[in-house]
Amino acid sequence: MRFFTTLGSVVLVAFLLAGCAKVAPLAEYKKYENDGAVPRVSAEDAKKEVDAGNAVIVDSRPESAYKGDHIAGSINITLGSQDEAFASLPKNKKIIVYCS
Repeated sequence: MRFFTTLGSVVLVAFLLAGCAKVAPLAEYKKYENDGAVPRVSAEDAKKEVDAGNAVIVDSRPESAYKGDHIAGSINITLGSQDEAFASLPKNKKIIVYCS
């Protein structure tokens, strides 16, 4: 399975929603003080989580970049998307977001 092609050693940002039977409204999501405070996961660990069925990958880049190349099986939800796009994500899995 082609998982990481040109992304190689990209550091992925993980928004851990695992175990949530119900997702709180977006207003209740944890807001991090800065980029450095956001949890990160290696490409290898992200692949293990996806392969195990524990996580989904969200590509937050613009649609044009996503159409050019993306991680197989990833979902494209761009920065600034409507709440409905985020509401469609699985409620019981880790959400791993990447942007480069």
